[in-house]
Amino acid sequence: MTATPDASLLDLARALDAADPLRDHLDAFAEAPGVTAYLDGNSLGRPLRDMPEKLATFVREDWGTRLIRSWDEQWMALPMELGDRIGRVALGAAAGQTVVADSTSVLIYKLMRAASAADRHRTELVIEAGNFPTDRFLAEGVAAETGMTLRWLEPDPVHGVTVADVEAVVSDRTALVSLSHVDYRSGALADMPGITAAVHEVGALMMWDLCHSAGVIPMQLDAWGVDIAVGCTYKYLNGGPGSPAFAYLRHGLQGVLRQPIQGWWSAADIFAMGPEYVPAGDIRQLLSGTPPVTS
Repeated sequence: MTATPDASLLDLARALDAADPLRDHLDAFAEAPGVTAYLDGNSLGRPLRDMPEKLATFVREDWGTRLIRSWDEQWMALPMELGDRIGRVALGAAAGQTVVADSTSVLIYKLMRAASAADRHRTELVIEAGNFPTDRFLAEGVAAETGMTLRWLEPDPVHGVTVADVEAVVSDRTALVSLSHVDYRSGALADMPGITAAVHEVGALMMWDLCHSAGVIPMQLDAWGVDIAVGCTYKYLNGGPGSPAFAYLRHGLQGVLRQPIQGWWSAADIFAMGPEYVPAGDIRQLLSGTPPVTS
């Protein structure tokens, strides 16, 4: 739609708003007095109108009335059920490959550490020098723990990491490549299927940070052959400040990679209280401690 010479920019903006197929979704969000346009969803999503009542119902009924019975009735399965929902709606992931638990940092550590130990002959971890600090700091920590060598990618800061950038640094020594789908500084979108394929060409594993893309950029993790992914739920998924992150681990790697924080929630039989740790064989193996049910 174009403005006529006599139309004001405000009239044009209102007309575009009226024609926006997503405009009805605005009514689902709580009012924010004094905010005309909210452009910080990449940091914290807005709350939904029904959130106060949902929280009150949770305290009054799920927790307040059923007490510990709610674990058996609904809470035990929440990490997997919500993971499947996120996988289906936002990730292009079939059921049984996504779980909600812990913070983004903890999940990245778990999976980065597990991937680094998958093949002792592979001794290099590849990450972008301009990646989000969490990712870089964790990679440095994992390298220090394992004795691995960090290989730093330094792509164009505006256009982001390319397939050619990755091909130039990976080799048969590469254990894992860890990149962000969207560059938090420029908004550059990485070629997820192309880069994943390039990493697989040398036999390495590929991990994607989806914090700035899940819920706003369409993706197909299964179809694109992604091995591992982690993302937060408080940005475009509107989970609230500090809401737990999600992790994706494709079926073929479940039971192969072994995460290092062996809490009782990832045990094959949670209530066996046995003498030794035996991990679950499914996506529940990525859990550690009690999930943050309220969040």
